[in-house]
Amino acid sequence: MIARSASLCLILLSTACGRGRETPAAPRGPAPTAIRLDHLEHLGLNAVVRGQPVRVVSLYAEAPDYRPTASPARDGFEGIASLDDAARAAVVYLREYEATGDTSARNEAVQLLGFVTAMEQGDGEFVNFIDSAGRINRDAPSSRKSMSYWAARSIWALGEAVRVLGPRDSTVLKTVRPVFDRAVSRMAREIDAGRLIGGSTTATAEALLGLLSVQTETIGPLATRTAQLLAAHAEGSSTTAPWGAHVDGKDAPWHAWGARSPEALALTGSALRHPEFVASARKEADGLWARFLLAGGIPSSVAPNGTATWYPQIAYGVSPIVEGYLALAEATGERRYAVFAGLAASWLLGANTAGVSMYDARNGRTFDGIDGPSQGKVNRNSGAESTIEALLALQSVTSNPEAAEYLHYTPVGARSESLGSVPDQREYVGPGGKRIVLRRGPSGVEITQGGAAAPITLTYWPAANPTETRVAMQLTARWNAENPDVQVRVQPLPAGRSSEEVLLAAIVAKATPDVSSNVSSALLARLVRAGGVVRLDDRVATSARLRERTNSAMLAPLRLPDGGIYAFPWKTNPMMLMYNVDLFKSAGVEPPRTQSELVQAWHKLARDTDGDGRLDRWAMWATLKTSWYERFYDFYPLYLASSGGRTLVDNGKIIFDNPAAVAALDVLRRGFAEGVLPKSNFALGRDPFADGTVAMKIIGPWFVKELTDIKIPGLHYDVTPVPAADGTDPANEFAFADLRSIAVFSTTRYPDAAARFVAYLTSPAADKLLIEEASQLPYRRGLASDSRFTASLTRWPTLSTYAKYVERSRDLDIDPDVVEIFDLLSEAYEESAIYQTTSVKDALNKAAREARNITNAR
Repeated sequence: MIARSASLCLILLSTACGRGRETPAAPRGPAPTAIRLDHLEHLGLNAVVRGQPVRVVSLYAEAPDYRPTASPARDGFEGIASLDDAARAAVVYLREYEATGDTSARNEAVQLLGFVTAMEQGDGEFVNFIDSAGRINRDAPSSRKSMSYWAARSIWALGEAVRVLGPRDSTVLKTVRPVFDRAVSRMAREIDAGRLIGGSTTATAEALLGLLSVQTETIGPLATRTAQLLAAHAEGSSTTAPWGAHVDGKDAPWHAWGARSPEALALTGSALRHPEFVASARKEADGLWARFLLAGGIPSSVAPNGTATWYPQIAYGVSPIVEGYLALAEATGERRYAVFAGLAASWLLGANTAGVSMYDARNGRTFDGIDGPSQGKVNRNSGAESTIEALLALQSVTSNPEAAEYLHYTPVGARSESLGSVPDQREYVGPGGKRIVLRRGPSGVEITQGGAAAPITLTYWPAANPTETRVAMQLTARWNAENPDVQVRVQPLPAGRSSEEVLLAAIVAKATPDVSSNVSSALLARLVRAGGVVRLDDRVATSARLRERTNSAMLAPLRLPDGGIYAFPWKTNPMMLMYNVDLFKSAGVEPPRTQSELVQAWHKLARDTDGDGRLDRWAMWATLKTSWYERFYDFYPLYLASSGGRTLVDNGKIIFDNPAAVAALDVLRRGFAEGVLPKSNFALGRDPFADGTVAMKIIGPWFVKELTDIKIPGLHYDVTPVPAADGTDPANEFAFADLRSIAVFSTTRYPDAAARFVAYLTSPAADKLLIEEASQLPYRRGLASDSRFTASLTRWPTLSTYAKYVERSRDLDIDPDVVEIFDLLSEAYEESAIYQTTSVKDALNKAAREARNITNAR
């Protein structure tokens, strides 16, 4: 094996074996920033408002004990909690639930939404404050019934609730949606009269964010009119103060607190295809905000003549700018905006005049602000608004690999006092002495690498098939153009050899690439056991992409015993039952939903077309081959359809001797025993489904491209879920994922750079290319309903249906002996299903016993 591996290394690689010893590995970067909701939960209070039990958020919490307290006398004793804060807190919890699947975050959001709906007055207007007894404050100017700031934030929260909870929680939707609709109707009156919500661009932008969450025939036009109103409030130019700022009026100052106009405009322009709104967002970001970056800090306000007031600085003045930059990165595809978002968010982690980390990653507590240019001026209280706004910013940054990379950079040199005379360039320094230089350019601020050494080179091995190689070459060319400091060389895995064979041999020879895709779960456990791959959920770039792309439920089956993710889940091919529509129609067969219906369909579709007394047309083909991976197309999908999500192994314990496995093998046994499944293999190079010999097959979406490429005239097909055992609850039905992952190998000298490249390969843009070029699906949450991918999915027949099962799938167990376990199941299949030499239960029990012998010997 070693000699063979060495020869593989010499033949297949243009790098030398053992290159991992040539130079020391690059130093490891900082750990990903944790999103912790502990302090926000600590600020939460139970209340009863208008007879309804709800959850609210305490306005203040004073150091050092941080006990929740009400508003002080200086604020007129407004109350203990406000709708302003509760609505934004609901957005935090909704985002966290969406990103992680954490039901406790969902429950907090639902209870806060209960407060939001209780504070609506039946006509779309809201009141703001309650006291500790739950009584509504209707008298304070900051609480009176109106369509103002607190109404705008309610629209934002309610819109997010409709988007996140609506598809899966009809009970909550019944409560939330009517209030949202009334509030939107009331908002429309203001917008159609040409009035900003509450006279404020801040409030109007936040309400617009809520509209964008729920795009309908009536809401879309209102969002457009709202964006038009906001865009009309931009003042100045790239050279004239206030440099494109969106302000409440011509003589009004710009204030950092709630400056969400660029975010709302960029998202509206992208979602509704209005480039003029993106241009308006750019105007402020490339004008005013560019001066902040060159000055080395964000002021609290800017007068119409450009005079900056630098203090107090609070999280509420940072978060909107962070999210505005990220919205522009999404709308334009320009990486620089994501970098700027990371630099702006670094204020929260210590890149401020006080040199103090305002956000505590141990508990999510955020200090209330900086009152002056020294450490002694830090306000160490931690109330609702600071905590909420810091979490909103960091939730977004830690879900964006490009932004997350710059969270720990700080500006070099003295900060500017005047925005009118900022320097033409500013250097920022990061961990390990990494540097970037921002320079004033025609489009605002441009980025160059500061003190850059010679570029490093990574080697990337994609799969050898032409389609995936073409996708890899396109993505790598883009990466190399955008990342001169990290160049990637593509070298496809050799055709004719399995990925498993080549990669395991390369590990033995210490000649692995930096990155390889198309890694199966069957191979992953062996790579980990060999110490061959790098953990990825604790690297900044890949951690951010995992947060953006998946949730905890999707990752749970992929975690190793230490809790780590050692290969990035890249693409999935959820297996479904593909069927010939015309053959089904002519036989009077409906797509089968249960395994009993499947057997009935087999009988109806099996035919003798030439009259020789032998069947020559079949409903389905289950191969006679016993190679372990052949069970991906018969037994295993049938098993997962009924198993309730259970796979074959659970924490090292064999669990497949169960009713779902019995049902799956038994339906195949019936097909062979009753003569409606062919006991023969078809000729190589011929697909019996494509030529109409069989009417259905269990297959993944990659086959859609094959069918399209071979252009079979008159072939009409569709897909349906693999039938489950009779009586199976549809909620317990899962597809086989056939997942492929991307690994970073432990021989790499540049693990963080390799992780950045993996994050790039799994970005939304890369995922669109994968769908469009290969008819394959990214392992991405909400794929079927994500408007960014709708056009890509509809490019291929049936792919939108396949996409619905991305999160309703299970893969192979990440177990070092999974191949041997499938070998045993193939033997059981052969003995009990094909030849019926033993009963299904006996065959499964035998396979389970032998599998336990293997796992117990470890």
